[in-house]
Amino acid sequence: MITCKQISDVQLDAFVSAHPYGHYMKTSLWAKLQKQDQPHFIGFFEQAQLKGTAMILERKSPGIHYYYVPWGPCLNYDDPQLCEQCLRGLIQLAENAKVDFLRVDPNVLRMERDIKGNPIEGGENHEAITALLTSLGFVHKGYGYAYNGSWVNRYTLIIDLTPSIEEIVRHFSKARQNSLRRHAVIGVTTRLGTKDDVPQLCEFERQLSQIQGFKPHPQSFFEALLDAFGDHAVLYVTEIDLDQMINGIQQEIDSGKYHKDPEALQSKLKEKEKAAALKSQYGAKPAIAAGLFLRFGAQSWDLYTYNHKDFNFIKAVDNLHRFAVEDMKNHGVLHYDMCGFSGVTDKSDPHYGLYDYKRSFGSVYTERIGEFDYIRKPARTARWKKADRFRRRVKRKLISLRYGKQEKHS
Repeated sequence: MITCKQISDVQLDAFVSAHPYGHYMKTSLWAKLQKQDQPHFIGFFEQAQLKGTAMILERKSPGIHYYYVPWGPCLNYDDPQLCEQCLRGLIQLAENAKVDFLRVDPNVLRMERDIKGNPIEGGENHEAITALLTSLGFVHKGYGYAYNGSWVNRYTLIIDLTPSIEEIVRHFSKARQNSLRRHAVIGVTTRLGTKDDVPQLCEFERQLSQIQGFKPHPQSFFEALLDAFGDHAVLYVTEIDLDQMINGIQQEIDSGKYHKDPEALQSKLKEKEKAAALKSQYGAKPAIAAGLFLRFGAQSWDLYTYNHKDFNFIKAVDNLHRFAVEDMKNHGVLHYDMCGFSGVTDKSDPHYGLYDYKRSFGSVYTERIGEFDYIRKPARTARWKKADRFRRRVKRKLISLRYGKQEKHS
């Protein structure tokens, strides 16, 4: 029989870190960043043995009172009896607290799919967990499009880091491998960053926000992430040695390889002129990409990765990922989560480019089972959800007007 008890942050994080269904959002470290919510650290015990955990975020605000368990409780979802007892325990906690609703969105694989999203015959399937949740009274948001207002994205692409680094890189697309070979010639390298490099990350995000029309994060946001997660947070910085780039191009020209191809020669001369102009503007060794990652146990997550818009042609993020993959592997990471895409693999999808890029690293199409609400007070919950959707639409519109217009006039 499973019992629910409060546990310490240390006990919670140790369990989550070592568990196959762990996630950084199930930890006390993530809870520290949720300033509007009251966290509760719950352990599910079978006698004295800890069998699962839940990091519950409680929010009380005008018109709503809810519990939210990011990515669901941390437990063995392959054990139906344990799963049911722990979920019933969560429901009882929600009943005792008299919340309006309880939300969970378990990081449980729905079914195995190939890279194009087609179900793999005989592959792993956990739709029984969806059936269990609905049988317990949870309302499923459904298996819809990724960007449907859910609090987390149920689709992602994950690189398996269990093979050797050489084997992993062999599964990169030809375009990625060609970029890496070119980087060796023109002096593109990636290093571990520090908090002193956060302004670069902010600047690259700001540049992208002007193009895509979203609100960039303040520097304090990224610094708070680094502070909260400590050694679990990693900043990578990619740089280019423009002197090496100029010299490398000149050596290619001097080698005579373009002697019979005047168009290619002119292209190389223009590339050399461009490198010289960039050196004059940004110095000899500027940062051209940066990424903030988290790692916990055998998993890592690429949260924020951006590149310098004036160096787009270098494809610096290819180099950053190659370095990060090896660094994560050296730290025991087995699952390199590239963090989210639309779930649609058709070229007509407006977000197809993101999918196409992330799949080029030999990643695995991953679909989770989605979002579920246990609703105790339907009328209050429905009113709040309607108001929340309206607030979100207004916020998106204001952000679009503020940041979208900036690009039009830039």
